[in-house]
Amino acid sequence: MKSAITAVSHPQYQQQQIAADLAEAQQQLVEAEAKLAQEQAAVNAFRMQCRLKLGDLIEETLALRAERESCLTQLKLHQQNADFPDDADDPFAAARDTAVPHTIEFDEIILPELATPQQEKAAARRLYRELARRFHPDLAAGSAERAYMTAIMSAVNVAYEQQDVAALHNLAGELDGTAVAELAGIQNPHIRQQREQLLKIQRRQRKVQQQYRALRQDNVAKLWRKAQQLEAEGKSWWKTVNRDLQRIIQRTRVDLLDLQGQLSQFEIIE
Repeated sequence: MKSAITAVSHPQYQQQQIAADLAEAQQQLVEAEAKLAQEQAAVNAFRMQCRLKLGDLIEETLALRAERESCLTQLKLHQQNADFPDDADDPFAAARDTAVPHTIEFDEIILPELATPQQEKAAARRLYRELARRFHPDLAAGSAERAYMTAIMSAVNVAYEQQDVAALHNLAGELDGTAVAELAGIQNPHIRQQREQLLKIQRRQRKVQQQYRALRQDNVAKLWRKAQQLEAEGKSWWKTVNRDLQRIIQRTRVDLLDLQGQLSQFEIIE
């Protein structure tokens, strides 16, 4: 006798599949959040170490650079007031020739906010373009999808105008318009509820991924990874940075004395 085969109804199969997807997504989210939290804690601890171990040298470097820029500006004004001909000796040549050679790595660590406005603007612009490709209302297939995408795109525009990179990252985690339209088309209430839960978890996953990508691009995080690499090779990143900052300070002082000498010559002439 043939064994009886119990047919699984389509809605029941959908519920089982979504339940399995839901459990898997929850586990992935827990792991992703733990990974993000662990790296954030490590980078924040490293940031505090930078301030404690290098803070005085960083402040001195910034102060000397600011003073040097001030002298260069004054020299430029003196040059303009003196109306030098084009073939005259450039009083700034020596200053440019003796400019302190510094690496991108050092510029990243000694910047006051550890990120330049140019970098922040570039990040906001990239995010804005990505979001516009996803949420532009012209891409909507129906009225409900269009209304949703219009609301999201409005929030994106506001965040971009305010250069709020954090808000743009949050918006990047929002559901795509197609997912919203698909959810609205599910007739079974239980399946729709499970699907909503799954989409919420996936939304949170995308936000965590965005936060992790942003953390990987953070200047301090880059330095932290560099320090880890050197420590693994048996080298001290802290000693290297301390030595190089001392070198930059010394070179900047020499430049500053030269610029101040040039300024004093203008004052004698005047």
